[in-house]
Amino acid sequence: MARAAVDRSAGRCESYRGPADPHFLVYLAARSPSLRSLEVTSRLYLPVYFLDKVITKLPMLERLVLRSGLVLKATLRALLDHCPRLELLDAGGCFMADVMGSRMRARCERTIRDLTLPLRGRLAACCSLCLTRANKFAEENDD
Repeated sequence: MARAAVDRSAGRCESYRGPADPHFLVYLAARSPSLRSLEVTSRLYLPVYFLDKVITKLPMLERLVLRSGLVLKATLRALLDHCPRLELLDAGGCFMADVMGSRMRARCERTIRDLTLPLRGRLAACCSLCLTRANKFAEENDD
């Protein structure tokens, strides 16, 4: 049904709220160049090889809400690089796949006005010792 709605919009879809998987997001991005608001209500993991097929095609995106899933540092970097109008990013219900250093966090906070990132330490399957080591590595090798 969602694909049919995107097709009926004839390239003028400005907002989508509902469940999505990586393949639907590729479909949506390819057919909705003026998409401004995206809220994914289902669990989402967007693999790195999908980033250029989705995020680079959404330059008008102003609002992104991810209810649950896995967020990669590469996803955040792509959003900062390719979505200059992004004002709201809410990924508070998600897990981070990797640790973000303070410079990357500062870049997100400086660029995105309304920002909710996954809590620090909310990594998928990570013990406190691993988290401490990962934080140290992230600070030393920050973007």
